[in-house]
Amino acid sequence: MGAFLLRIKLLLADRVATVCYILCVAVMVLVFFNMNIYASDASRVPVGVICESDSPSAERLFESLKKSDALRVSTGSMEELEELLMDGYIGSIFVIGDDYEEKLRAGIKEDIIKVITPTDDTSSIIVRDIVAGYMMYDVCFFRTYDEYAALPQPNDTGGQETQSKESGEKETVTLPKMSEEEFSEYVQKVASDPIYGFDFDIEYRDIKSGSEKDVEITTAMIYRQIIAGLIGMLLMVICVCGCNGFALECGQSILKRKRTTGSSMLLSYGLEMCAVLVYLTPAVILSSLIMIEESGIWGAVCIFLMGEALCALFIMICSAIALFIKSASAYQLVGTVVCLVLGACGFINTFSAMTGTSVLGWTPVAAYINGFAEMLI
Repeated sequence: MGAFLLRIKLLLADRVATVCYILCVAVMVLVFFNMNIYASDASRVPVGVICESDSPSAERLFESLKKSDALRVSTGSMEELEELLMDGYIGSIFVIGDDYEEKLRAGIKEDIIKVITPTDDTSSIIVRDIVAGYMMYDVCFFRTYDEYAALPQPNDTGGQETQSKESGEKETVTLPKMSEEEFSEYVQKVASDPIYGFDFDIEYRDIKSGSEKDVEITTAMIYRQIIAGLIGMLLMVICVCGCNGFALECGQSILKRKRTTGSSMLLSYGLEMCAVLVYLTPAVILSSLIMIEESGIWGAVCIFLMGEALCALFIMICSAIALFIKSASAYQLVGTVVCLVLGACGFINTFSAMTGTSVLGWTPVAAYINGFAEMLI
């Protein structure tokens, strides 16, 4: 245990390692916690919306857009939104005209909503389809009421004669005439009836294991995978700094002198690497607590164990580099390059579905990101 305690004391006395440790932890707390809070908001399409009409259908569309999970809506005057558009904070401006409801009633499709975009905008195409989806209720309502209002008036018996397709005989069907307000109330009553309700039952299933996921997968997950990759890289950077003492000792031939003491070098070196792992444990604990709200307690424990495994593996890699290179400056350069390479491999594997390739899944950071994401879904 002497080697273990000595290494802990040397690490705590190393100012460079301590400064690096504090900076990395500060980044975890300030940057990643903030990224996690706004992950869902940042994953939405930024758009500006102006409603010039006070009609019920226009207000309904305006409120639906503001509540949309797919859009991050900014409101205000035209001058304010144009300034946001020019600065790149929003991709387009959708203007609901003052004659919006009148055109819907008349079945006019032209110029119902005006879109203001820069020449290089591509997001307005996506937003246009989302806006059209929220317009469908009113479009269908007005067209349905027009068809209903065009039906023949009830005859003297209080009904309208229709012919049955099954029997071919004529039967009398009562068709009471309703005003638009009455028709709207009737439609809402029917829509709220569970008999006529309709909803998509979306199932999320893992293609490898075939198991079903209980949590909805959103675009915010991409941001959290980026957070996982950055945490993995920061943990590796701390590992490089924590193992810097090994490189210094190799360069000064201290390890050779230790061999003359007759103690077990393998046991001593193993205890020293365990000391580095213990030194890194507070940062690993912090990284597991960042997502505890999304992952739960068990997920946070699993993320902690994965972080410990990642650190233990990279401590062994750094120790091997220090033994072979035997130069502190060269060790720091090679260690940094290895961090960048493994981090890049992790990100390539994570977003391989977007690039059409699937490689490097065996690398430590890639495994950490995948396991991190699994704990969130």
